[in-house]
Amino acid sequence: MNGNNAFFDALSTLSERLKGFRTKMPAEAAVAGRYGGVEEIALTGDDFQAGGAGNGFKESGFKELVSNTLKFDIGVLLRLRTFVYLLAGTGIFLFQTYNTLAIKNLALQNEKIREQIQMSASVITSQDLKVHELHSIHNIAQDAASLGLTMSSAPPVELEP
Repeated sequence: MNGNNAFFDALSTLSERLKGFRTKMPAEAAVAGRYGGVEEIALTGDDFQAGGAGNGFKESGFKELVSNTLKFDIGVLLRLRTFVYLLAGTGIFLFQTYNTLAIKNLALQNEKIREQIQMSASVITSQDLKVHELHSIHNIAQDAASLGLTMSSAPPVELEP
């Protein structure tokens, strides 16, 4: 399993398990029961398409629908398996976030080092040109001395164009 795809693998495994639970449920069943002092009815198949099973479902109001939707059972999260899945998902999320931040930090450092290398290369090139210039002047002075020319005691004169 690849570290980058671990989250997706966990999600696909969870999805397959949920599909397995769904196929085990009877297709044309209505489930009724009491939960927290409120009677709940879950409809499937033709009863759901017809609008409910009996007057109780048809007369239920929007308020009941919203209150049933907003109910949250913390007991589901407290189960060990669910807690382990949430913990693993959080760990994977944090690991991916850390890796993303580390990559961005390394990219910034890489860019700074590239700029330093470019500046160093520029300085080295300019120094190399100066060395060649001085070497050329030295060679010209040696050639002039071999021809018997001497340095002038008068300072040089610059001509302006």
